[in-house]
Amino acid sequence: MSISRRKFLKNVALATSALAGASGLGACGIFEAGTPTSEESDGEEVVRPVTQDKGTLYIYGWATYVDNSEVLEGFTKETGIKVVGDAYDSNEVMLAKLTASGGRSGYSIIYPSDYMVTQMRDLKLLQPLNKKLLPNLKNISSEFLNLPHDPNAVFSVPVSLGTTGIVYNVKAIASIIGEEPTDWSYLWEHKDKLRITLVNDPREVMGMALHISGGSYNSTEPEKIEQAFMKLRELMPAIANFTTDAWRDPLASGDLMMCMAFSGDAISLARQDPNIKYFLPNSGTSIWTDTVAIPRGASNIEGAHAWINYVMQPEIAAKISDANSFGTTNKLAKSMIPDDLKAIAALEPSEAIVSKSGRISKLEPEVLQIYDGYWTRLITGLG
Repeated sequence: MSISRRKFLKNVALATSALAGASGLGACGIFEAGTPTSEESDGEEVVRPVTQDKGTLYIYGWATYVDNSEVLEGFTKETGIKVVGDAYDSNEVMLAKLTASGGRSGYSIIYPSDYMVTQMRDLKLLQPLNKKLLPNLKNISSEFLNLPHDPNAVFSVPVSLGTTGIVYNVKAIASIIGEEPTDWSYLWEHKDKLRITLVNDPREVMGMALHISGGSYNSTEPEKIEQAFMKLRELMPAIANFTTDAWRDPLASGDLMMCMAFSGDAISLARQDPNIKYFLPNSGTSIWTDTVAIPRGASNIEGAHAWINYVMQPEIAAKISDANSFGTTNKLAKSMIPDDLKAIAALEPSEAIVSKSGRISKLEPEVLQIYDGYWTRLITGLG
């Protein structure tokens, strides 16, 4: 099962209000020790028992974190705790489910992305971590333990490092344009020859346009947001679609030439096809992390801490990085990831790229409405 890592990014207000009128949101997949069970949801909500024995740990996360049989079975072998994992396809689905449960979701481990940690912290949906139960926290590089979304890693531990960049078909670019791309500006310079896609993500796309115009990914100034919209509108002749994950086959075949993409998706394809390359623009880009956390109301607190400590083992962190093609925050795991993955320069941003990049953070609802208004005009071609 392939599930895009940040599919259908929406703001939390929309996600929560949508939940209020819905009977339930189903999980995308159910796994025990990484193996699909007969407990398929068929669109119906999966309900986990709120009161659980300590011999079972229920996890809610992105597919690559919950369907890795080697990692899950290794935890069971090491601790005796059985793992049951459900997958979601967006942070907002996870947030809505946990909000509706009032702290009684049945899950003891979740995998929120960095911006979602801020929202969940503010909503008091996260359990503070007991650092005494996490001796392997020392394996996480220090620069990831005091990020703006969760200062001092009180509620979460960043485990995977991701970026937003450009993936392209080498032969298609060589035959039609010649020079290979190095920056976002390439899209505008060759817009009359390119056929591209941008991710279906207003904060990423609008943020990119803000960034290359000298602004912030998190700008709150209406005039600058409008300028970003106007700049993106210049690209419309080259844009085939706004899609987060439906670009893979068209790019591989040459029907598309370049795509804005998230690193895990792009690097996974580049590892399979030498004609596909992923790079980070020289002017900087969006950098983000996936974290592991314990939701408020978790019934297996001890097992949850055991899981977090387990995935911070260097060899386990390396296996997870291999599975999802993300960079790792684990300083000891970097030397253990497969050679083909290490060989991809864009796996982790250089210090130079980091210094010129940004992180998407929480914005107030009234500002998000401005972004959404321009986004709707952009994707519908209303000008």
